[in-house]
Amino acid sequence: MLSVVLTVIWLVVAGWALLAGLDYYLLPLEERAFSELAPLFSPTGLVGLGFGVIGGAMIFIGVVGYMVRKRFSYLAQLGLLKKWLQVHIFLCTLGPFLVLLHTTFKFGGIVSIAFWSMAIVVLSGVFGRYVYVRIPKSADGRDLAEGTLGRRSRQLAHRIAEQTGVSLEEIERELSAVTPRGSPKSLAGALVAAARADVVRRVQVRRLRDFLERREVPERLLSPALALANERQRLDAQALLMQPFQRMFRYWHVVHLPLAIVMLLVVTFHVGVAFMFGYTWIF
Repeated sequence: MLSVVLTVIWLVVAGWALLAGLDYYLLPLEERAFSELAPLFSPTGLVGLGFGVIGGAMIFIGVVGYMVRKRFSYLAQLGLLKKWLQVHIFLCTLGPFLVLLHTTFKFGGIVSIAFWSMAIVVLSGVFGRYVYVRIPKSADGRDLAEGTLGRRSRQLAHRIAEQTGVSLEEIERELSAVTPRGSPKSLAGALVAAARADVVRRVQVRRLRDFLERREVPERLLSPALALANERQRLDAQALLMQPFQRMFRYWHVVHLPLAIVMLLVVTFHVGVAFMFGYTWIF
């Protein structure tokens, strides 16, 4: 639910911010200084500078807040780690977008270094999110063991059998018919296998639906059973890819954290230079 709310807020704020200054951003660079919109939307304008200040603050809060919550377990009472991650992603994607509007899509000097360091961190974060969600976790954000996944997978198959009245052996046979075997050995192979698993899961669930319809399972029982089947196949894919994705996530973390720190340092330097030259906002 939180992710849906944050997504809606992201789209509304980003859409409004872009549309508000779109006429200015579309002007040729040589005409912007003479536009009546310049006092508002230029990098030193009231709104344009505000985008930079607010966007930079969002990045700082998103990075530092998540780092602190992750490293100090006694802060667990402030909320689940996965909720903090959702807020971290929200702040560290909307913030850079506002900073992009602050630059008015014009990069040069220290601004270009700050922007591209920020862009690299955002892109690496998107990739990290893709990897992170494919590693099975408990409610408090801890990685699950393979044995736990196996038990959950068997429990889901039992529930499907109980709900539909079809034998467990037949359910297992249908769900395992096109399941890939063996964990990928390379990181590239794991990425390919993850993309393929999304396709395979749909094929397996559709195959099970056809099978249950042939067995004349009532329609009212099909949707709950297929939802369980979808969850079962998702768990099986996670179990298959857990080890290579855990390894990939460790490598990613070694890169992403230093990049984030460098980004904060560069952005801080940029802000410091701006203050030295007398650029302030509403304070």
